[in-house]
Amino acid sequence: MSVITLGSSAIAQKKNETINAQTLRKQVPFRDIDLVDDQSIRYEGRLVPITKGAFKSLLKLIGISQQFASKFESLFTPEAKAQFINAVKNAMSSNKGNLNEVTIVLNPVSRTIVSFLKKPTDFISNERFIDAAEMIIDRGNLDITNWTVNPATGLVTINAYNPKAEFAVEGLKNEAFSGGLTISNSPEKGLWVMPYVNRQWCTNGLTMSFAEEAYKLHELGGVSMEKFWNEMDSLANRQFMPHLFETKVMDAKNTPASMRELQRGYDMLVGAGAGDRAQSWIPLAENYGAYASAGVDFKNGGQSAAKSNQSIWSLVNSITHFASHDLIDGVQDHDRTGLMVQAGNILGSKHDHGIEMPNPFAKMELDSTFSGADMA
Repeated sequence: MSVITLGSSAIAQKKNETINAQTLRKQVPFRDIDLVDDQSIRYEGRLVPITKGAFKSLLKLIGISQQFASKFESLFTPEAKAQFINAVKNAMSSNKGNLNEVTIVLNPVSRTIVSFLKKPTDFISNERFIDAAEMIIDRGNLDITNWTVNPATGLVTINAYNPKAEFAVEGLKNEAFSGGLTISNSPEKGLWVMPYVNRQWCTNGLTMSFAEEAYKLHELGGVSMEKFWNEMDSLANRQFMPHLFETKVMDAKNTPASMRELQRGYDMLVGAGAGDRAQSWIPLAENYGAYASAGVDFKNGGQSAAKSNQSIWSLVNSITHFASHDLIDGVQDHDRTGLMVQAGNILGSKHDHGIEMPNPFAKMELDSTFSGADMA
């Protein structure tokens, strides 16, 4: 099954979208920012919307965890939470504080703040990002499969692969993969390059953001670029196969997904626009039904300990199949790209039912007697 790639006219259009989505940055006194709620701030008398990511970055600046903020709101009111956060912010921005100014990152398309930064760190503009991406793509003989711009966050992502860079996984029959790169530019995190893999059997795309070959570029010249090209050449010599990919895939194939992991994958598809049709990819209702028939309702939790009828590998491929194929109207391209990254994170993470520690007592009958009296 061949992989669909972008033509020259589509690439030209994506370049224009990318340049127009260039985020704006402004350094402002921290005290002048007044948090209204987790969706907006007031600055210079105007109400300005903020993204979930921006709210999290604001909490991070003042040392408050998202979990604590959620707990605070469950005990008090949203207004009380905002007042508390503003009080902490103002204390940190006082003369005795250590955070007088912060940098606001604004998305010009949505007119929404996407991040708050502690300092105006150097970043690579979208225009320079395009130049760098073209150099990387040309040098790797890559074809672009998709290019997305997230209108909410300003994140730009390019997935590209080399059709000649094919590899197989030992022990996985009737499977073949082609390797490439995911190149992204984030208003908050900068320019990243990560391995990208296409599963040829059904052309599923997967971004391996956990891999050791994930590189952040702080500059586009000098020693930094020289080291980067050396690393990319090393990756190309391995047909762009990510580090430990074989091990990760075989472990995922032999590991059952927990009900928690199945629910997580299902929620990802629903959040991307699949709605009830997410069941076509991830049989969540079927699994919950089987446990209900066995008298298990999970009202008190326990999803992590419960095994589903899907492997981690099946779960990953369900997510990437949905992300790589236009089968439901209204699903945004940037959400599909995000799913490819999230699927890669699932593959690379520690699994609820991963390889367990050997039990030296597995063949022994457990001792159910209390021998404390022997210690008297």
